[in-house]
Amino acid sequence: MRRLFALALLAAALAPGAAMAQQSGDPPRAEEQAPQLIEPDNALEHAFVQALSNREMRPIFRRRLLESPVALALASDAEDSEPREFNVAEGVTASFLFTSTERLNSVLGPNAPRVVLEGREALELLRGKNVALNPGLVPMLTLEPEDVADYLETPAASAGPAQ
Repeated sequence: MRRLFALALLAAALAPGAAMAQQSGDPPRAEEQAPQLIEPDNALEHAFVQALSNREMRPIFRRRLLESPVALALASDAEDSEPREFNVAEGVTASFLFTSTERLNSVLGPNAPRVVLEGREALELLRGKNVALNPGLVPMLTLEPEDVADYLETPAASAGPAQ
């Protein structure tokens, strides 16, 4: 299932036409545009890019994802809106999470409903769901429900020894 989800998401969500997905709930077709390689703008993105080629950076990326602000696509602008679920394959949906509001804007458009949360809080909201981090961009990460649970098992960073 993991490969199916990742391939379906990659094929379905690789274009700026995703801004049109706001209305339809479906990501655009892959032939519309090749994915954009990001130029890291924050510590989370630097760790994400480095983790692609350096396995030792993966735990650092995981911790930064949990501790950094992220942008979660929402179904509407309502205060109690649920996370938006996009159809990425027949019978498969995913919620879209981004490493910054700028990344969300570049994929879904500046008017797309969103909330900015700490990564751990966002993943708690998405527990039990498929998640795509930075869909339509490079790098992109897909997390199945088991992966989300694994990330959430990472202990919160301590502030250091008590004095």
